[in-house]
Amino acid sequence: MAAACVVAPAGPAQAQTECTATLCVLEPTGPEALRVDPGSIQVTGSILVNSTNTTAARVYSGGSVTATGTIGGPRAPAGFVGSFNPTPTNRPAGTDPYSALILCPASPACPATPPTPYPSVIRSGGTATANPGVYRSIEVSSGGRLTLNPGTYVVTERLLVTGSGSRLTGTGVTIYLACSTYPTPCSANASGAFYANEAGATVTISAPTTGAYSCLSLISDRNNAGQVRITGAGAATTAGGVYLRSAKLLVDTGSANLTRAVVDTVETKNSGALLRIIPTGSLSVTVPGTRDYGSTPPGQTISGLLGTVTVTDQRCQTPSSWTATVTATNLSTGGATGTISRSNVAYWSGQAVTTTGTGTFTPGQPTSAQAQSLGSPRTAFTVTGGDRNTTATWNPTLRITVPPGAVAGRYTGTITHSVA
Repeated sequence: MAAACVVAPAGPAQAQTECTATLCVLEPTGPEALRVDPGSIQVTGSILVNSTNTTAARVYSGGSVTATGTIGGPRAPAGFVGSFNPTPTNRPAGTDPYSALILCPASPACPATPPTPYPSVIRSGGTATANPGVYRSIEVSSGGRLTLNPGTYVVTERLLVTGSGSRLTGTGVTIYLACSTYPTPCSANASGAFYANEAGATVTISAPTTGAYSCLSLISDRNNAGQVRITGAGAATTAGGVYLRSAKLLVDTGSANLTRAVVDTVETKNSGALLRIIPTGSLSVTVPGTRDYGSTPPGQTISGLLGTVTVTDQRCQTPSSWTATVTATNLSTGGATGTISRSNVAYWSGQAVTTTGTGTFTPGQPTSAQAQSLGSPRTAFTVTGGDRNTTATWNPTLRITVPPGAVAGRYTGTITHSVA
């Protein structure tokens, strides 16, 4: 999926692009921007650490960092000390992939700002449900259970879930950590709202799948240095993506299961601490069913719309890209001589019927003038520079040229769309 973020070491300058890693560590110069002391970080995808410090990333005795993709940054490999698998490689630093994300209160995903003082939700034992809004604090303790309805929750002081049996749950939820000055943004390096999952409590929240904050369960004001911490035996957080531009993600003895993390720094601490980051979601294509194009004499052409093709990208990548490819078989009556070559089948995608999400949506063949023979695979549609989830639907046209010597019969073939 991605690679980790760092700044170039001594030597030729390296061009920076957006960090596409599953774990992006954005701190540019500090020591041990990624620190495992001990514990474990397990990533499906890549890790990028931007720090140019001589000890940009460090794994202490008993700890480990593993990834299915690359591990690297500007100071790799020498500045990555300890147990890494695979071996870190030198990579250019990556820029903040969410730098263009509109934060609260300006984003359409944010709740209306009520008059101050903001209310708090305190659940000590028992059960309750909360609605999206602006809160001074959200606290669950003494085995209490709080369910968050879908939407965005702005917290200006703290979100605290503590004590064995205490639970915070929600579907389609984004928690936004602001400062006491809200709706004014945090000042630089402010100690604003923090997130604390402690002492055997559990947090299980899924991110929205659509909208401005799709894929993101936890967002912090870009100047908020308030930590996100999961501490104590049995403490566990399961959530979607986490964006902490100026804050540390700390897992101390507890565990966190996320789908992506873009953070200032990251640390696991004490034996048993586990940070697991596994992207979810899929890239898929749906295609029309059987299409009958009718009949035409030899030496003539016949054409028509194929039916709508839709690509759905729910991988939550930023930036994201995909390419849909179309191929064809020869058309055949099933007999030895009844064949029309796939080279006689022309395809053009036309413009998109509908799209969702942001990015550059490009049809492979916008008009009939750009129609291409399916004698070889062709690009049907592409998206580049996508921001998290996107979809595109188009209704392509086929033009079939029947050779002069074609035998009479019912010809069938297969048009295949794939996406990667």
